[in-house]
Amino acid sequence: MKEIKSAIEIQQKLLILYKGIPRVIEPYIVGTNASGKIFLRAYQIGGESCTDEIGFKLFEVGKVQAVTVIPNLFFAKPKHGYKKIDPVITTVYARV
Repeated sequence: MKEIKSAIEIQQKLLILYKGIPRVIEPYIVGTNASGKIFLRAYQIGGESCTDEIGFKLFEVGKVQAVTVIPNLFFAKPKHGYKKIDPVITTVYARV
C-alpha cells in the first residue's frame, strides 16, 4: 500500500501482479469502498489482462500479489476519462 500511495503522489508507473497476471499501470486513486475494501483505480498501459483491454481498471488491493515501482517512469498528466471523484472509492487515501 505504501508503494501505491507514493507512486500516486509523484505520478510514477508501477508493475503489479494482480490475480497472477503482470500489469503495467499508472495509478490514479486508492481508498476504500462503502464496505471498507481497499481499491485502486489505475490506467493499465501494458502487461496482460483477462479482458485484453488497455484503459482504466479497478483493482482490489487485497488481490495485488506484488508491487514494483518502475524507476524513472512517470506520467505527466491524467489520461482522458479520469474522474477525481470515483463512484466506487468513497474514502480516498491518495489521488492524482
